[in-house]
Amino acid sequence: MRAAIAFVILAGCDPLASSDYVGQPVFTLSGTFDTRSNTPDSGGGIALMWQDASGPGGPGVAATAVPVTLELPASFHVSVPVPPPQAARFSFSDGPEIAEAYVFFVADPSASRLVPRGADRAHALIFAAADVVAGTSAADYLGGPVSAGYHLRQFAQVATPGTAQASMIDRCVSNGAAPEACQIRRAYALTPIADDDPLRIVVTSP
Repeated sequence: MRAAIAFVILAGCDPLASSDYVGQPVFTLSGTFDTRSNTPDSGGGIALMWQDASGPGGPGVAATAVPVTLELPASFHVSVPVPPPQAARFSFSDGPEIAEAYVFFVADPSASRLVPRGADRAHALIFAAADVVAGTSAADYLGGPVSAGYHLRQFAQVATPGTAQASMIDRCVSNGAAPEACQIRRAYALTPIADDDPLRIVVTSP
């Protein structure tokens, strides 16, 4: 995730929903800020950085600033009221469209270019446009079958990517990226975890 954080800081992203968006939440996230790090100021916010499904870019192919309640100095509650942007969706031949995002603390969620100041490095927010059934490539990628909608997954780096991740590496290479970059970016696995598992965002200095 360190490489992913570096990417989005350099590239920046356009928010797809402002932090004051009013809509019916379809998923909620809660967590704490790392109190050993810099305490976030009240002007910051939370953004979902969507995983690049076609290249080695990592989180940041699109971004969604989401409504958040900050309970300073340590806690936050996030409402996700919108589906993933089309640019972040991808699929395998035997499953529905899916998407994958990572949760970042950003300096100004209303800015045209979001500047990350921290991230949760142990969770991924996944989305499935329809039910994902066992035995499919989508289930292999997501760590198991899931019902349609948003779910939380645990993120962990691995030495050997799984079958579905290997196919994503092939997709990345076929799109013209260096094999080494694709392999490094995709050296992780997603595994089941409770949808209400608390996040922990490590905040960095401005």
